[in-house]
Amino acid sequence: MIYSKILYEKKLKENMYEVAVLFPIKPKPGQFVSLIDSGKREIPLSISDYYNGILFLHLSEKIYDTLKGKERILLKGPIGRPVDLSVSSVLGIAYQDLFFDILYILREAKRNGIKVKVKCIECETNEFQIGNETEKFDLIIASVPQNFINSLPKDAYVYVRWIKMNCMLGVCGVCEIGSKLVCIDGPLIKVSDLVDQRQSLGK
Repeated sequence: MIYSKILYEKKLKENMYEVAVLFPIKPKPGQFVSLIDSGKREIPLSISDYYNGILFLHLSEKIYDTLKGKERILLKGPIGRPVDLSVSSVLGIAYQDLFFDILYILREAKRNGIKVKVKCIECETNEFQIGNETEKFDLIIASVPQNFINSLPKDAYVYVRWIKMNCMLGVCGVCEIGSKLVCIDGPLIKVSDLVDQRQSLGK
């Protein structure tokens, strides 16, 4: 766990804030961090970018409120299974502000010379070209509400954020979905693995 100094906080729009903190470990694309809130609970946070020792997080207003008045925050991580970016092309699919869940992966892919396109559902971006599933991509990643999963290609990977996580270490088993533990096997899980577990998805 690392006490990270908050460098700046910025309100991007209604109910969405960007927070930049010093963080000495570069996360791999697809990993996340956990915010330790007053030593009582852990809140998983997706990473929207990282460079020059600075970690960028995008937080909802509810989570941002827990940081008010603090100069440092306690973070655990990086956590989770990285995404394999040894590919030539990536498509990112996102719904509204869930776009921030996959933003770091897309940015790292683009920085590495990989062709990146996005399909934004009720969201906008000028950073990437627009694409869709009718094109061929080596890797498809998505962050969408749970009820959108069946509309995704079966070989896509979806950011699982509707499953509760507790220990973030794969020990407690709270985040188990099918044969996967989201905190260590995710947060990106293959759609085919999720669709096959209809009971876990409440279907």
